[in-house]
Amino acid sequence: MLKIGILFENQSDIMSNPSAREETHYHWRENEEVEAVATELTALGHDVDLIGTLDNLLERWRNNRLPEFIWNLSVRTTSRNRTALAPAILEQLGIPYTGGDATVKSLTLNKDFLKPVLLWRGISTPPWFRYGVGEQITQPPWEKCILKPACEGYSLGLQFWEASTGLTELQHKVQQLHQQFQAAVLCEQFIEGREITVGVVGNDKPVFIGAVETVTKEGKSLEQQVLDLQAKRHGGFQKINIDLYIPQLRKLREISLDLIELLKPLDYATFDFRVSADNQAYLLDINADATLHPQRSFAQIARNNGLSYGQLIEVILETARLKGIGDRA
Repeated sequence: MLKIGILFENQSDIMSNPSAREETHYHWRENEEVEAVATELTALGHDVDLIGTLDNLLERWRNNRLPEFIWNLSVRTTSRNRTALAPAILEQLGIPYTGGDATVKSLTLNKDFLKPVLLWRGISTPPWFRYGVGEQITQPPWEKCILKPACEGYSLGLQFWEASTGLTELQHKVQQLHQQFQAAVLCEQFIEGREITVGVVGNDKPVFIGAVETVTKEGKSLEQQVLDLQAKRHGGFQKINIDLYIPQLRKLREISLDLIELLKPLDYATFDFRVSADNQAYLLDINADATLHPQRSFAQIARNNGLSYGQLIEVILETARLKGIGDRA
């Protein structure tokens, strides 16, 4: 039996900041996710401590009440280093934990740094421009673009622009994102096609890998539709199981496994792709902090691969415990 602490921020932790707004700070863990993880860890015989925030962890350190192991669900807000803080502190304290280390968490969060690594690795990602705060845009790069903060997740700030609305509208959207997030903005060429999420557990060898496609409620691929924050929250979409071994999707499996190997130890992650009409796969994002909510994509992928939610939590824990602090150097 282990004494396992769970690190997380809930809605009140995030929104207690007077400057917090849902459209920029929607990074808290839902109570159902935290409770579900805690319940399964308890069922496995472990002593679970719902620590909450990093401040609470440091208070336990001051009082010599640290756990033996940390289940890290901390992502914090509005900082390019926000997902790296917990693993950096845990490494200093010498406490093993789930998930990627500070380097991997920062790389996968900061898309403007991640994209060159993907290209170096020979992995296709939508062509992009990076607009720093205050940078002027003199011409539109493509007919249709996706705009998003360079260091955010969960589609926060994500917007669609097309040339018919004019250059002034593009400039306005970018300026608005700069003001909201105080960060560089990525402008990506919009890829029309299917949107597929691949989920993996494992480091040296995958424990399991599977995928779902986000489709309309009629069962059609997204094609020109965009999964911005409002679309994700208010729906009209469903996720269906897909086979990564069919020829036109095999590349997604290969890319995901290659990145699990390159970025290890991740323990678990999801990879978001757009697949164009000619079956070209473009990696949109690596979610090194994928939600473990029992009703979300990762849990659904696990179920489709024969793993109950409890078994998913168990294999993530086993995967994380196979590597020690020294393996992260």
